[in-house]
Amino acid sequence: MFAPSAMGLMSLFIGLAAPISFIVLLIWVFRINKNSEVQVEQNKRIIELLEKVSGDRSEGK
Repeated sequence: MFAPSAMGLMSLFIGLAAPISFIVLLIWVFRINKNSEVQVEQNKRIIELLEKVSGDRSEGK
């Protein structure tokens, strides 16, 4: 029978967990970057709309 040692289990865990956690970290950073790009575009659109509303109000007075 095969009896796994504690060191063998630890090396297996580290060998599997390290690359998987690195991949998850990369995916997380990529999604944060994508969301920030979307948010920048949304903020630009909000600023344009606020400037338009502000301009319309000043012309009406």
